[in-house]
Amino acid sequence: MNEPNALAWDAPSLADAYRGRFRVGAAVNTWNLDPASEACAAILRQFDILTLENESKPMYVQPEEGHFVFDKLDRFAAFGEAHGIDLRGHTLVWHGQVPMWFFEGEGGAPASKDRLLDRMRTHISTVVSRYRGKIATWDVLNEVLRDEGGLRESQWYKIAGRDYIPEAFLAAHEADPDARLLINDYNLESSEAKADTMISLVEELRGEGIPLGGVGLQMHLSLFTDLDLLRKNVHKIADLRKIDPALRLEATELDISCYRFGDTAEDIDWTPEIEADFRAKYTEIFRVLCALADEGALDTVVFWGLSDAVSWLNGFPRRHRNYPLLIGRGWRVKPAFYDVLALAGNKEA
Repeated sequence: MNEPNALAWDAPSLADAYRGRFRVGAAVNTWNLDPASEACAAILRQFDILTLENESKPMYVQPEEGHFVFDKLDRFAAFGEAHGIDLRGHTLVWHGQVPMWFFEGEGGAPASKDRLLDRMRTHISTVVSRYRGKIATWDVLNEVLRDEGGLRESQWYKIAGRDYIPEAFLAAHEADPDARLLINDYNLESSEAKADTMISLVEELRGEGIPLGGVGLQMHLSLFTDLDLLRKNVHKIADLRKIDPALRLEATELDISCYRFGDTAEDIDWTPEIEADFRAKYTEIFRVLCALADEGALDTVVFWGLSDAVSWLNGFPRRHRNYPLLIGRGWRVKPAFYDVLALAGNKEA
């Protein structure tokens, strides 16, 4: 029953509705996994795949060289196993939220290429092997591309050049040969140059025999996203399946900001017009995702956060009250939730 403003744990299940088409998930934190919490009730009702939002990033897992902290990841893995929920690992190599010791050598000099790559391999091998058979998908590399196309000149790139990219996949594959290994990035939907770079990079890596299993489309969108460009870019990326039909896309961090980038407003007046725009945007995005799934190109859609109240977009790129998800404040589902739910049973969507 499509009850207006139903609580997330009483509303119909998105995961159940889309089962057989694609998995529906969310980014969570371990404090959301308390079985007595409202967050946990929402998770168990709505989602069948989860990503840790921050707690599995390198700065938390290996804050000091050789000192691994696995309590949060262990809890995450145990929760997935206990409830039969698939898990995604996020992320092994990133230019953000990585401790600087990775890049430091003796006496304050930069680390050598060999030392950096050895540290990277050790981190990946230690983490992935520990959760072999428990975490089935890893965002091995996160945000390695520049917005205008080309490779990001991160510390990884400045020290190791392009070589860190294939080496990361090889280390992860050796640690868990059965895991799906993704390269994950943002603005692939809105930058044609970035999408083209991603396509070329994947083609190169697969040509070199690198065990890359797919591309993560972060899909941090807004009410002002150009849908025609989005469709063009994601379908171009989906054509990578011509290389290998087993390659998959995943929508890894989906949300729809209600602000233009750079807007300095602290809140918005949620008018009927904005409500209509929000519903229409989510409907069209899910039409695209359904089409990709029906082509066999996509099998996972993950929202970046559980509800509007805890979305990262309340603090980025500045503090303001945002409304980017299908579950609003107070754990109430929105009208757009039911629009997306209705598409699940429509194979012509």
